Amino acid sequence: MFLQSIHNYRAVAIIAIVMSHSYVYGFEDTTGFVSVLKNILTGGTALFVFISGYMFHHIFYKRYQYKSFMKGKFERIIVPYLILTSLAIPLVYVIKSGFFAPDADYYRIVFFSPDDSAFSTTIKYYLTGRMLTAYWYIPFAILLFLVSPLHFKFIELSKRTQIVLIALFSVVSIFLHRSYENINPIQMLVYFTPFYLVGIYISLYREDINKSCGTKASIFLSFALLLAFYQYIQGHEGSYSKSIFEYGGIDIMFIQKMFLSIGLYFLLETFVFKTKLTDLISDTSFAIFFIHPWVLTTIKRLPFLDHPESTNIPYYLVTCFVVIALSVLIAVALNKLLTGKVKSRYIIGY
Repeated sequence: MFLQSIHNYRAVAIIAIVMSHSYVYGFEDTTGFVSVLKNILTGGTALFVFISGYMFHHIFYKRYQYKSFMKGKFERIIVPYLILTSLAIPLVYVIKSGFFAPDADYYRIVFFSPDDSAFSTTIKYYLTGRMLTAYWYIPFAILLFLVSPLHFKFIELSKRTQIVLIALFSVVSIFLHRSYENINPIQMLVYFTPFYLVGIYISLYREDINKSCGTKASIFLSFALLLAFYQYIQGHEGSYSKSIFEYGGIDIMFIQKMFLSIGLYFLLETFVFKTKLTDLISDTSFAIFFIHPWVLTTIKRLPFLDHPESTNIPYYLVTCFVVIALSVLIAVALNKLLTGKVKSRYIIGY
């Protein structure tokens, strides 16, 4: 069954992800309420993972077969990743950027090493997705798909056991934190699993959970905003990250994003709307994900643009709009151009 609210949620999530990757264009050195807003925008991946968990139960559970499930993910996500990665890595090598650069910064970096050969660095880029902004998500997502039989088992557990598991995994994530530079897919899998399980849980008990959505939305979103403000007054901006076995205290961002993920769900269930623009962004969300890093890196290198060093909110918002608009246009154009055996979903997931 198609759910307009979840369709809208996907559009909100991809917009938040693009906006969080565009800070350098006038939204980097912020203070006050703008920094609080920045803490809300940062970490939008959690929203995407929440939706993925929700849809795993809502769409795949009743007809779940591991082979067909993985086949679908391979065609729409893994193949585009391999194709686009195979284009990106040679470019990074040619311009001597990233870990191909002679002066590459390996501080706190795991997996990569200054002793790596070009071939070894290439393989590690495929395994981590660190050659382009946001592409780290795919190696993590592949691991998430591979362990889908465990998610299937989770659905069949008692409600009490499900709550206990979500709580236990959440405690682990709160002290685990995200991997530094999002470079360790295994750490990211453990960290984001609670969002996936909560998405499954809410879909599973949707009828009961959806009572008094408006009130619940107000409560959860208020807590998310308060936590974002608390992060600000503590002098923290953005996600918490560390190596897997290092102690770094409590990850407030994880808690904030959990409240935000659930709060947005209730909000969008309360106010269900349908617009052509929202539907288009949602339909092309995977493509926007794959394309927007290419648009951003192109904008970064345009010689006639002078990017602001201080806060410039209009410039930032225009940049975000341009990045999303161009990503959608490219996705739609490729979808129209590529037909027959070569389909756009094998390249951009749409």
